[in-house]
Amino acid sequence: MPDSARPADSVNHVFPRSVLFTSREEFGDRKDTPDARAYNPQASHPPLKLRIREGSIPADLCGYVYVVGPVGSVDSLDGQGQPDQPVVVPSLDGTTLLYNGDGMIYRLDFDQPEDGVYLSSRVIKTPCYYADAASYRCPQYQGKKNSPDPNFTQDLRFRNFGITRLSGPLGLRNQLNTAFLPMRFAGEDRDRLLVTWDMGRPYEVDPRTLEAVTPVGRESEWQQVNSLIKPPFKPAPVFKTFQSCAHPIFDPHTGEVFNLNSGRSLANFFSQLLPIGYLFRKICRAIRDRLWPKPPEPVLRSAPGGPELQALPTSKTEDSENLGDDLNRGLLGIVQLFRAVIDFFVGNFVDLLVWDGQGVLRKWRVLHNGKPVKILQSTHQIGVTEDYILLIDTAFKFAIEELLPSLKSKEGDELERIIREALERQQLPDNYVYIIDRRDLQPDKKEVQAKRVVIPYEAAHFLVDYKNPNNRIRMHFSHVCAWDAAECITKFDFPKPNDPSSHVTVPDQVRPLYGVLYGPTDISRLGYHILDGETGSLIGTREIESNQQSPVDRGNLIDPDWTWGPAIFTYRNGADYAPPEHIQDLYWGSLGCWQELLLPHITDLYKNYKYRKLDLAKIKAITQEGRRSNLIHLHIDPPSEKNLSGDRAPKLVKGYGFPDGYYVTSPQFVPAKDRTGSTDGYIVCIVHYGDGSDRFEGENTNGNEIWIFDARTLDEPICKLYHPKLNIGFTVHSTWMAQAERRTAPYYISPEEDYGPLLQEQSAEVKDLFERWVFPRKEPQAGDC
Repeated sequence: MPDSARPADSVNHVFPRSVLFTSREEFGDRKDTPDARAYNPQASHPPLKLRIREGSIPADLCGYVYVVGPVGSVDSLDGQGQPDQPVVVPSLDGTTLLYNGDGMIYRLDFDQPEDGVYLSSRVIKTPCYYADAASYRCPQYQGKKNSPDPNFTQDLRFRNFGITRLSGPLGLRNQLNTAFLPMRFAGEDRDRLLVTWDMGRPYEVDPRTLEAVTPVGRESEWQQVNSLIKPPFKPAPVFKTFQSCAHPIFDPHTGEVFNLNSGRSLANFFSQLLPIGYLFRKICRAIRDRLWPKPPEPVLRSAPGGPELQALPTSKTEDSENLGDDLNRGLLGIVQLFRAVIDFFVGNFVDLLVWDGQGVLRKWRVLHNGKPVKILQSTHQIGVTEDYILLIDTAFKFAIEELLPSLKSKEGDELERIIREALERQQLPDNYVYIIDRRDLQPDKKEVQAKRVVIPYEAAHFLVDYKNPNNRIRMHFSHVCAWDAAECITKFDFPKPNDPSSHVTVPDQVRPLYGVLYGPTDISRLGYHILDGETGSLIGTREIESNQQSPVDRGNLIDPDWTWGPAIFTYRNGADYAPPEHIQDLYWGSLGCWQELLLPHITDLYKNYKYRKLDLAKIKAITQEGRRSNLIHLHIDPPSEKNLSGDRAPKLVKGYGFPDGYYVTSPQFVPAKDRTGSTDGYIVCIVHYGDGSDRFEGENTNGNEIWIFDARTLDEPICKLYHPKLNIGFTVHSTWMAQAERRTAPYYISPEEDYGPLLQEQSAEVKDLFERWVFPRKEPQAGDC
């Protein structure tokens, strides 16, 4: 790697605030015409023709790039704290993480580069989205204090709980803001597309209109993460909590989509995703009502002579009925308590789900040593080879402290801070890899055994070669050592006003980086590991070579300039979206080191990290110097034809360090037209800079642009695109598709079919909410309620 390509020793320390702002406006054609790029009757504007800031659009660009990211919620505020604005700051409250928000799909059309690049976008609107919008805008669903209907007393509104959004009566939002899966099944004439999230069922979307069409699997085909996650003495929430896989895998050779559905006992789960804020309030109110009971309010009834309501005293009969209700509740409570004691220690499971794009989900319970696999963090990703399936307890924890900031009150801030610190924990420093032999997935079996391998250094993302000759499984890892993707900056990182004891300060003129990921507290590693699928053992780790003689630790590349937060990968897929037989060229987007992102909370949490390479004093010094956000290119020679089991050491070929104060997300490989090599194409990514007010030739760029690189050289970007109306916030993963055609697949699960059976035991207001808004897929407008 030439020295000129390496980042400078010192970089700008001001992290781009533009990543905090995002637009909820949708761009598409409001009429469905033959030349419509993205038909969307709710679109605020037609598709944007992006403007060129620098360079030129390559003539051999082709296909479509899809990017997904959260864009806040219906109650998000703008930078001045105003509601119902097109551009919002989702993390303005200081406790909501940037991960939390409705998913927005952005599509970049590269099908006619000579005519320019067009961008369309659409919010992913699932049944829980319509429930969220209606409960926010309609007073009758906001509790008896606000409801004009005396029969509607429940507050159905959703609220942000750190990394998630939930309603006590209705359940958890399926926000679908994380990743995609393109597919083409045999016998079908067009591509299909899934959008995913870790805590919900994947949804199939129309690649052309970007509309959310149907979940994969009925609600009854999935098992919720724990059956005890429900308010006491209340019906189970309609929107259940399903822990799935944000990166399911499609194998076009067999026409199967592989996914995961996992659950946890409360003993395992208590430090994970539990609506503790809701339950905490309920418990406090129950104690208050017991210790300081209010006098009973008179019952209002219609008088026989007219419509007016009169206050009538309660009768002895009613007292008896209330006593009977209390006894019934007490018996039910005893039953629930007995069940809770049992379920507290059981309930761990991982189900492997297989879908053919048409029918019901096939599933197998995954066992290790005869017992259900126990997931402690998340099943963020799954890997598939021709003979094996790999699942990992990935380094992306859903922790209780991310939910606690939902206890909204000034008086509760200090208590929340104390509880947050008390319940914090590091993510697991090792990867527990479970290997399943695909030949064991027999249709007459309900369980499948897995072998377990432990690989040091935690990881959230990994890849595998599809071919596994001689049972050798090749795994490519980004080891995000002591860098926690589930930990983000909140208001609790900063002192209370006029607190002289704190050394963390934020200048008055700079917006706090609420919701942004902390910086790494140790250097990251890039690993290449070979497993034996037959024996379930780690054969070895191949060193990744660097021309700069970078240090290598246990076979994992450590580069003091480049390997800081390698977060998201991209590479060239095969035909019909097949994973490569052998990955030869792999690109990682790294987030770099920023002084503003390394705060005492995260350094204290990881000061005793098991595999520490650099001490914290060195980490702080490097972070103070700064390391740029970057793109890096790894090359791996495939095994030779004479020796298919032979493994070549990967090489760090090239890197591009972004300018001072620039931040990269969502890199995506785009194949070049009529070229087939694994580097024949372009890297397209989202780039943030500035505070969102930056201008180019008098036009606002909003501090975010689309940059295009030549994947063969990874030199300076060959094109930079922007638009005054383009305001993209924090985005996550992306994908590329050759075509963007209207969906014609017959697979469809209607909301009525999916949720209808669950409404029988629900309250009147929940039933009304579904009948008026959810089932018709209608979002309330002014005066509709």
